[in-house]
Amino acid sequence: MFRRAISLALLLPATCWLHAQSPSQASDVPFDKVHIPDAGQLKEALAAMKKADALAIKGGIDHDAAMAAYEQAYGINPDNAELNFKIAVCLLNGPVPSSALGHLQRAAELDPFLPRVHFLLGYALQLNAKWDEAIAEFQRHAEIIRRTPDPDRTYNMVDKHIVECGHGKQYMNAPTRARVMNAGPAINTSGSEYGALWDGKGALYFTSRRPGSTGGKVNKVNNSWFEDIYGSHWEANGWSTPEPLAGALNGPRNDATVSLAANGESMIMYRDEKNGGDLYTSERTGGVWSEPVPLSEVVNSSAQESSAWRTSDGKWTYFVSSREGGLGGSDIYRSPWNETTGEWGAAENLGPDINTPYDEEGVFAPGDGSTIFFASQGHTSMGGYDLFKSNFVDGRWSRPENLGWPINSPGDDQFLMLNEEGTVGYFNSVRPGGMGGDDIYRVDLGMDGQVAETAMLASAGAGVPLREKEELMRLIGFIKGLKMMEPIEATIELMSLEEPAFNATFTADPRTGAYTALVPAGKPYAVHVTAKGYLLHTEHVDNADGEVRMDMDLKPLTSGNAEVMRNILFDRDSYKLNATSTAELERLAEFLKDNPRLRIEIGGHTDSDAGPIPNQELSEARAYVVLNWLVEHGIQPDRLQAKGYGSSRPVAPHGTNGEKALNRRTEIRVL
Repeated sequence: MFRRAISLALLLPATCWLHAQSPSQASDVPFDKVHIPDAGQLKEALAAMKKADALAIKGGIDHDAAMAAYEQAYGINPDNAELNFKIAVCLLNGPVPSSALGHLQRAAELDPFLPRVHFLLGYALQLNAKWDEAIAEFQRHAEIIRRTPDPDRTYNMVDKHIVECGHGKQYMNAPTRARVMNAGPAINTSGSEYGALWDGKGALYFTSRRPGSTGGKVNKVNNSWFEDIYGSHWEANGWSTPEPLAGALNGPRNDATVSLAANGESMIMYRDEKNGGDLYTSERTGGVWSEPVPLSEVVNSSAQESSAWRTSDGKWTYFVSSREGGLGGSDIYRSPWNETTGEWGAAENLGPDINTPYDEEGVFAPGDGSTIFFASQGHTSMGGYDLFKSNFVDGRWSRPENLGWPINSPGDDQFLMLNEEGTVGYFNSVRPGGMGGDDIYRVDLGMDGQVAETAMLASAGAGVPLREKEELMRLIGFIKGLKMMEPIEATIELMSLEEPAFNATFTADPRTGAYTALVPAGKPYAVHVTAKGYLLHTEHVDNADGEVRMDMDLKPLTSGNAEVMRNILFDRDSYKLNATSTAELERLAEFLKDNPRLRIEIGGHTDSDAGPIPNQELSEARAYVVLNWLVEHGIQPDRLQAKGYGSSRPVAPHGTNGEKALNRRTEIRVL
């Protein structure tokens, strides 16, 4: 079953590029002999684009190859509007659609008359929760289609997107008391994972499209791996390596998790053997899952049935079907258990209070089914599928309640299931900061005190509090160890390089290695990560806002391992320490005191530019300045060595200013 419904058929034929171009758009550089005089480069770029177009149409497992070919052409001419647009379309149809924003902005800047560019730019802005900017672009597209209607219905749904952006702005300004954390790299991959079922006893079942599936085949419809059901167990160091469930559950085609009984011994699953996909049950006895048996014909029909949940009291089966007679594409139905006949009764549509002209999906009906959770593209969605809750009161379903930000996002959020207490659960989402495609997220509901995300901001001592309406930066990512790429428990510290009093300290989730923090935006920060048995890791965040993704690999304290001290800086062509270096030097001294047996080399590195001081001499002087500072602050000199490498060990080409900056660095290396 293709769980993630990509609503945009974005790959456009070449004929769509035949349009009038304004003379003012001179910055749009064509692929021709005049603008690319090197015949070899021009031929290479055109061939790369032709190859990329063919691969992009396929999508799925060919996405990366398509992007590589587009990037080959982009390296020759980055200022072509059509190429930027094609790259953006490829990204929108790829595993991280929010990443298309930059190329769409560039395409619109180079040629604002490109067909559909303002609609797709609005969509990319919406995916990145830039609500007001998205509305402005959708309104620009609306003016265009008022004069010339688009033949594709998708591009005429401007009003719906504008309303969704209004919902998103509302929910984002009043976040719910919930904490959402990515399940981490032990579970999620660059492919898609979804439909998580947690048995409450340490086992997690879910669906994944990844290499190594049963049968090892690719679905010709979406050019992705067939779905398999995987299992993982919670262990002392986190989730175990997921493996396809052995036995009868996984076949050669699509097999997907749907729901799990409260005792964890009965599963409803999806299989697409006939009728566009049906629902099956399997029982576990002695740890072995039985051959799946199709649900009754009351549930399964000649249309697709994609999800279901049986209430704990056994009186109702709720399910999703695209059968005729519904209110939209896929609707939610329920069937009652008839104790007299011992069969399931006729299915009833839950009606317009629940079902919309759009798709509903992933129904979850805990307890007696008087409260349901489900995903919908309608109601008050902020984009794609959002998760909703409704109660059955006095014979009628209440108005569905959007679960709000940060549970819902501008992308698809689906397949929520909660524990018996309704406090912890899992769902899947396509959102910025994920690992690719659908990721599985853990959600903690009903947190006391502050709103969850702001609660992640920790401030030590007399730290600088957030000012009212202050712009925030959200820093997210994973802390991973290099050996097995497994998450490890770590402490992350953000130190403001402008306001020394501000010091935010927090820990990564010990189960997943995931972390998140909100801090004032537009300021430079030093980021320090420590974990027992690992080298101090540092990063630099410079005047960022919005959401910043930063995954960090820690290196064990073994001989030869090195880390760059990214916030130890020197004045230009000088070995005088920049004043902002103090915070990092203090943290390095503290790290060395916490590891009294550790000996390190301090290595100085420069770029290749010639200055008033020869590079080799300058690098040595800088290394000794750091050594002397550490000695003056309590570190024994016999634990330190200083060495200058000049420009002999670059980590980037000696090309652009940015590359040269990477080569100007101070490293510590374990002796």
